[in-house]
Amino acid sequence: MPDLKHLLESHKLQSTSLLRGVELGSLEDLLKDCPIQELEKDDVLISAGQPNRFLYLLLSGRLRIHLKELTLPPIVILEPGEVAGELSVIDCQLTSAYVVAHEDCRLLVLDEETIWSLVESYPIVARNLLFVLSKRLRHGNVVIETSLLERVSEEELEDFQPQEVQEGNRVLEEEIGGKTDGIYLSATAYVLVSIRRAEERQRPDIKPGEELVKQMIDSISESSALLLLATDRRQEFSLTAHSINVAILSLRLAQTLKYDLQKQVRVGIAALLHEIGVVLLPKGMIYQTGQVSPQVRQRPAYGAKLLQELCPEYDWLAETVGQVNERENGSGVPLGLEGENIREEAKILGIVSVFEGCIHDRPYRKASTGYQLLLELTRGETKGFSDHIVKALVRSFSLYPYNEYVLLNTDQVAQVVAINAEHLSRPVVKILYDSKGRPLDKPRESNLAQHSSLFITKAIPYHELPRAC
Repeated sequence: MPDLKHLLESHKLQSTSLLRGVELGSLEDLLKDCPIQELEKDDVLISAGQPNRFLYLLLSGRLRIHLKELTLPPIVILEPGEVAGELSVIDCQLTSAYVVAHEDCRLLVLDEETIWSLVESYPIVARNLLFVLSKRLRHGNVVIETSLLERVSEEELEDFQPQEVQEGNRVLEEEIGGKTDGIYLSATAYVLVSIRRAEERQRPDIKPGEELVKQMIDSISESSALLLLATDRRQEFSLTAHSINVAILSLRLAQTLKYDLQKQVRVGIAALLHEIGVVLLPKGMIYQTGQVSPQVRQRPAYGAKLLQELCPEYDWLAETVGQVNERENGSGVPLGLEGENIREEAKILGIVSVFEGCIHDRPYRKASTGYQLLLELTRGETKGFSDHIVKALVRSFSLYPYNEYVLLNTDQVAQVVAINAEHLSRPVVKILYDSKGRPLDKPRESNLAQHSSLFITKAIPYHELPRAC
């Protein structure tokens, strides 16, 4: 067997979620008897409903995970450094999914005894394993959300009203200290039902959507709760969450631009429905890893076609959705429109969609920082957006937007929790880690505008934090 330390280092796995923070040289004795398993493309590593007592650390290649049937699209693609099989090892239950080689793979196989010896010898491995489980749980929430589409009955489609959703997202409300009155959950239901209607070539119900948007407008005017939800860096990717986030952030931008209520409502409803064209794409395409294909980029055009067909009296809505990927300098798609030929509502959705995508993970890349994008926009390095909308975007979210993670001059790591309109580079932050990267037992807030000796030195992508929040 090849030298284990060399093998792990050659695959740059010393900072993976399982072994992060462990000196690899100290692992050789513990892992020396662990076999290396090689798979060819489409080999099945784990079958659903079977016993499993091994954890597999992916050294090279990629694995895909299927729920229930191999014929269904994969729910996630695992990259080198990620692990498979951890749930059945921990709870001693039968496996819940199929794990298949997406391409030729090499894996390090850890049995139960080795796993628990690792945890006992290196407590940080236990913390890393909890992070893996948390990530799986968050992805599971996305799968559950998507599955709701299959469970919406005809009667529910006909009778649905946003205010009927009673519970709200109480856990997230407690985390951010705000009250969203179930608005985010109502928006989730509205987007899912609208997509289901479009699949069946039934018109989206615009009036309830407009009432929902008015609730969102009132909430954004009263507090930053929805803005903090929309910029939460921990979100798993889904088109539903993306649509709602774009709606929330676009409404904030529309308020900065001093739009009247009717125009704000138009921005909000167009944002909630701007991904409706996904129903004309092959199933599963939007979740595939790899670069975004030209067909996927045509979603706004597909959405405009559907809305023209299903809601002909809302011609402005179809036009706005169809122009989301158009750009000020004519470099966009599908028509290469430029300047005044693009609806201003579409310009707002276009820039906010890019901003929202930048700060959240996507299946084919990790999130960047909002600061980096806003800096490029203000310097004119990105020519596709209107100057006055760029300036309004910065006024809305500052150079360090909500939930941005930042390094302070004291080497402490903090999270932006509020912005200062008069001091765009000096927001209110919550200090999470001390100067040695250790999480604080009691994170504390600091208004940088009131502490001249404390300032931000750089923004940090979520996945580069000392350890997950």
